[in-house]
Amino acid sequence: MRRATLSGLLVVAWSAGVAPGAGADAPSWFTADVVRTDGRWTADGSRIVTAVTLRTSDGRDLVVSQVGGHAAGYTMVVWHGEPLLEPGMRARVAAHRGATAWIVDDVIALDGGVATPSVRTVTRKSGTPLYWAKSCAQIVHAQEGTTGVAGETEHAVIADALATWNTATAACSFLDLVDRGAQDREVGRDFVNVIKFRDDRWCRPAVDDDPERCFNAQAAGVTTVTFVDDPDDQRDGEIVDADIELNNVNFRITVDGQGSGGAPCAADLANTLVHELGHLLGLEHSCRNSGDPERVDHAGAAVPLCANTTDAIITEATMYPFQQCGETKKASVEADDVQAICASHPLTDDPGACEAPDELGGGCCGAATGGSGPLAQGLGLGLAVVVGLSARRRRPAPRRSPARP
Repeated sequence: MRRATLSGLLVVAWSAGVAPGAGADAPSWFTADVVRTDGRWTADGSRIVTAVTLRTSDGRDLVVSQVGGHAAGYTMVVWHGEPLLEPGMRARVAAHRGATAWIVDDVIALDGGVATPSVRTVTRKSGTPLYWAKSCAQIVHAQEGTTGVAGETEHAVIADALATWNTATAACSFLDLVDRGAQDREVGRDFVNVIKFRDDRWCRPAVDDDPERCFNAQAAGVTTVTFVDDPDDQRDGEIVDADIELNNVNFRITVDGQGSGGAPCAADLANTLVHELGHLLGLEHSCRNSGDPERVDHAGAAVPLCANTTDAIITEATMYPFQQCGETKKASVEADDVQAICASHPLTDDPGACEAPDELGGGCCGAATGGSGPLAQGLGLGLAVVVGLSARRRRPAPRRSPARP
């Protein structure tokens, strides 16, 4: 029986991408060593932000702000386009001047086999594969939908994408994705799983004590998953919240090839969404981008760099992190995807309760002792952002940045 207390929680976000171009202000690039990190929770408790002290190659110290890091027993990590900066790391860092701080836009780590595509996300501390503890994950979609497709077409595509996963895994897994309809919701760590379209800015809105955070323009979607991350807690690895954000700014979201957006690159909604739902269920990419942490697949084999493999089993997988404009093949679920979900949520382990995750031990606003932030001391939370789908030609290459000084 799992203990009622909770002492570790991690948030992971993935993104799917394909468009050229960048966010608002052009970034400056620095080659630097990370000498210090100071993480904190924003006042609303929705994200960790970290002040990172960089020592540049000419000996200057520069403080930049990154979404992610460690605060009050929690961890937040950014993968792919923006790996988490850690003390002792040497990296190329792109950042732009915000109103109160330099904001990190990109990170390329300077330090540094062929897998099968079934790769599960694991906790940062113990390496425990992620799982949902209840019989279902309940999904809501933001009431306003998107202006990118006609009428409310997007709601039907969302329902079909959930059904795609449910049908594929029904014979061997208890886990269902349940459509709870449209609600007036913003994303954030609130234990409600939300699908949100971004039509005006490809950014997560500002909160009272933290500025707007814009995503990589190459990302067609971002999935943020919150899970327990504490080896001493019996809930270690349990997912408690997941949100998906979809980019109708740098991409033209389409259904059956039709979309009203102005971006030249079409991102088929079902193609992006089925991939992102794989992340929500606890799956990783079938190969690694530069800067991603090393990991292994379900058979224990090392997951290769995407740039180093042409294996069709990997490049044709639903969880492959690149797509072509207008691509639709990721709207299906492959055998390895089914294997991963059925191994992590077998029918024989059905808890028999389709409901929201249990409350966390200290609650969202418990009094902290010896720590800071709105979360109870002793809980552990983390966040990670991963580029899920990036534009590619016939063969993928590592994501390249603009010319650097």
